[in-house]
Amino acid sequence: MQLFGWRRWWAATGLPALRLLAVEHWDPQNVYDDAARADAYDPYLERVGRMLRRGKGPEEIARYLGEVRTKAMRLDENEDADESFADRVAAWYALEKPDA
Repeated sequence: MQLFGWRRWWAATGLPALRLLAVEHWDPQNVYDDAARADAYDPYLERVGRMLRRGKGPEEIARYLGEVRTKAMRLDENEDADESFADRVAAWYALEKPDA
């Protein structure tokens, strides 16, 4: 799939679905019950989307999420949560990504 088509899919379908996954299964900032902050992770998820499109696997995604958690959010490390979410994201993308 061309980049333009992927971006359309990402904006309409991919990012909203990944946002929901992040809030339900990762949520280091506890935004689950705050609708006003539902997009709090979007800047990080945008990068995750680019990583997925480039074929990066769960190990690299988990490493990135760990950096987000500890450096950008200044929270304690939680490798298990980051790895679990990265595995879930990779599986989701394998099923939901647009056709090539």
